[in-house]
Amino acid sequence: MGDPWKSVTPKGVSAFVNASTSVILFWIAFESSLTTVLGIHIAYTLVLASLISAYLLRNIGGYDDIQKRSTKQAIFSVVLLWFSTAGYLNFIPEILIQIGIFSNLAYSLFVGTVFFVLIFSISYGLHGKYFTTLMLEHMPWVINPDKYLLFFWLWINLITAGILNIFELNMLWYFVNLFFYFLFPSLFFGTRIQEKHGAKNVNKDDYFNDD
Repeated sequence: MGDPWKSVTPKGVSAFVNASTSVILFWIAFESSLTTVLGIHIAYTLVLASLISAYLLRNIGGYDDIQKRSTKQAIFSVVLLWFSTAGYLNFIPEILIQIGIFSNLAYSLFVGTVFFVLIFSISYGLHGKYFTTLMLEHMPWVINPDKYLLFFWLWINLITAGILNIFELNMLWYFVNLFFYFLFPSLFFGTRIQEKHGAKNVNKDDYFNDD
């Protein structure tokens, strides 16, 4: 059984953290009330954020492929989180509403998709693999685990809809829906995968092989 954490390198993690910190500094400089509280112009906080970011990313020209991938995905992840929470991407659910999706569901799909993309981006940045591979690669009977990306997108959106309670259900039905959102997809796809690939593709020695 392979260890998915072997694909994470200290340099990659460091590059991811440095890039994330750099974007967060600009996020704070643009969006926070820090300049008002301190009574300074926003240009000063932007200059400070630029200097700190330049220091954190000073070796970017010498980054290897893993560090470059981690840096790009970190920047994308934080920018997505920034823009989605600051309201710059609200035009997306508004478009969904215009094409006929009711308001609560449109915003639920937006939140669920943002969450899905963040998981996708962070896992790919740190591991160089999609999170479906990280979750399923220890199951030797699963062929091409990345084909389940659409299923996980749907699963996350169902869970998000339940958490946001978009259908305004009472607490009992709220719990019941969440329970079955988790249970039915897991049972259905798990048994189908095992029935299709388990008997003919699994070698017993695979379960004891850590390489």
